[in-house]
Amino acid sequence: MKTRSKEKIYSILKYLWFAFCVLTGIFTGALWFYHDSLPPTSELRNFTMRSGSEVYDRNGKMVYLFAFEKRKLVSLKELPPYLIDALIITEDKHFYHHFGIDLLGNMRALAVDIMRLDFSQGASTITQQMARNMFLTLDKRVSRKLKEIILALRIEREFTKDEILEIYFNKIFWGGQLHGVETASLYYFGKHARDLTLAESAALIGMIQRPNYYNPAKHPERLIERRNMILGKMLKAKKISQDEYNQAVASKITGDRSSMQQYATDYYIEHIRLYLEHKYGTEKLFEGGLRIYTPMDWELSVYADSVLNKYLSRVEKGYPASMQYSNVSPNSVDINTRYLQGGLLLMDNSTGQVLAMIGGRNFAHSKFNRITQAKRQPGSAIKPTYYTAAVEHGYTPATVINDAPITLTGGNGKDWTPQNFSRVYYGPTRMRTAITHSYNVWAVKTVMDLGLDVVNDAFRRFGIDAKAEDFSVALGAYEVTPINLISAFTTFPNNGFRTKPVFITKVEDMNGKVLERKSSAKYEVTSPQVAYIMTSMLQSVVSSGTGAAARNNYYWQAAGKTGTSSDHRDAWFIGFNKKYTLGIWNGFDNNAAISASASCAPIWGQIMTKAIRNDNKGRLPKSDDPRYSFEVPEHIVTRTINPKTGFVSETGIEEYFIEDNVPPARSDTLSYNYHSTRVGNHN
Repeated sequence: MKTRSKEKIYSILKYLWFAFCVLTGIFTGALWFYHDSLPPTSELRNFTMRSGSEVYDRNGKMVYLFAFEKRKLVSLKELPPYLIDALIITEDKHFYHHFGIDLLGNMRALAVDIMRLDFSQGASTITQQMARNMFLTLDKRVSRKLKEIILALRIEREFTKDEILEIYFNKIFWGGQLHGVETASLYYFGKHARDLTLAESAALIGMIQRPNYYNPAKHPERLIERRNMILGKMLKAKKISQDEYNQAVASKITGDRSSMQQYATDYYIEHIRLYLEHKYGTEKLFEGGLRIYTPMDWELSVYADSVLNKYLSRVEKGYPASMQYSNVSPNSVDINTRYLQGGLLLMDNSTGQVLAMIGGRNFAHSKFNRITQAKRQPGSAIKPTYYTAAVEHGYTPATVINDAPITLTGGNGKDWTPQNFSRVYYGPTRMRTAITHSYNVWAVKTVMDLGLDVVNDAFRRFGIDAKAEDFSVALGAYEVTPINLISAFTTFPNNGFRTKPVFITKVEDMNGKVLERKSSAKYEVTSPQVAYIMTSMLQSVVSSGTGAAARNNYYWQAAGKTGTSSDHRDAWFIGFNKKYTLGIWNGFDNNAAISASASCAPIWGQIMTKAIRNDNKGRLPKSDDPRYSFEVPEHIVTRTINPKTGFVSETGIEEYFIEDNVPPARSDTLSYNYHSTRVGNHN
């Protein structure tokens, strides 16, 4: 009996030994077979991870990464110890004790794969995972597993354990286009990896196995369960205390809104991408490790986007459901947006630096930038350009034109009688009053007096991409690109110089070499005196005219102009103080009519106040702060005028004039300070 048992045991051992020898032979032969088809040791050391180009805002905050694989390199020394502990405990607890492979684990996995023929077993060490991510595919085949083992052995000979960990942390995939722990940390938690908490570290490590399955935005409950399991392992291994464990498992999966996710800065980022890719090429932009510095204020952009969207959502509540933003699926991509659109541009008058640009309400819905690419009718927002020419030709704020009916022949050969928005005619009216309340008849008569050649010259100087061919240009019937119209208004606070918008301040290569610097480009439009006279009249628009709503939540000097195109298809407000110009537009992409409530002025003050607050590190300066107050240039004088006639008088109101163009003094109240024109403006 005992003999038979011994024979049976011997037989089993013999077969096991035979199987072991066969498997070992297969394994060894396979290793030799694949040995020469893999990268040599020298190539392992020379392997470099391609790093995308980083985009920074004006405050040094990294806001985007142009990359095929979004990766921002980080040193192992910068990472918190519990992040490293969590990785090793979860992925390879014997990392510091093996030579690249878990021999028993790999043999077991290989045997099971062969028997099952499904090749689903894992057992990869951190070194093996690194080898796979660096040089191999993700297919689950025996050949790939064998290659992985060979490379792991080579890597262990060539690199130290800490070097392997550093490469691993910078290479590993974290979902979407995210590669590397720094990029994942910035994306999911809005902070650098060095600032991760224990709970956040465990959560990120937990995502490595199945990044999309454990995505915290889509499946927070899954990630919490996975995170807590890892924290339990760390507690069992005595890497953390009981108190640390209790505090970590009690925390929620939350994080600051990540700048890496774009949202409010989508259109800004896309605008600079077009320029950078054209200049440097796709490969250098997405893999060249450039550092791109912008004047963008990310925090301000997020705020402005929120204010604009909330306001437009309130406006469109009276529209059909199919035309409301709230009824569009949040997962919609590249759709025909039927809802009310809007956009804005906020720039520094002196430097031209663009702090915020919103090109639409949702970049995923529509990538068309309505600030830089659209052609829209400006309505009355165009008037300050040719009114500037009028002041150059002798007009003053006290110039009177008779706001009375006039009939013209339009470009289509039909009679045209321009009307004011109120459908009322106001008779003899001063220029300041006409601008304050945006009288249309006054504007048309001014353009008739100046002539289309003078108007087109004004457009050219202001950088407006339109050519006037009939007098309807006075009411903004010709389409313009919003960015050009908004930047044109920098002429007034800049003493007559228009500033070109600047979206990039500096570009460096990966070694810190400056490839380009962007400085402001200024173009002379008019004299400081004419610019101030226009600014003064545009201040009246904000203080008591059509743009008065812009003063909501705003306490500093301001000037600006509203605009509504024909048939209410576009609404504008472009306002400025001494330092900043902010232009806001809204309308439908299909040029449908908008409601009368779709004005842009009510939110201007909120956004501009935020810009001033950010400019002062969170505090609000005094209302007379000189940085935001207009300066009166030399050769500007004040006189008392009769508000009815426009002539200088002993009593009346104070008005500004260029010193060599002051109206005469008259006590006669039956005559008016008409400008001598060729079309009889006094009629």
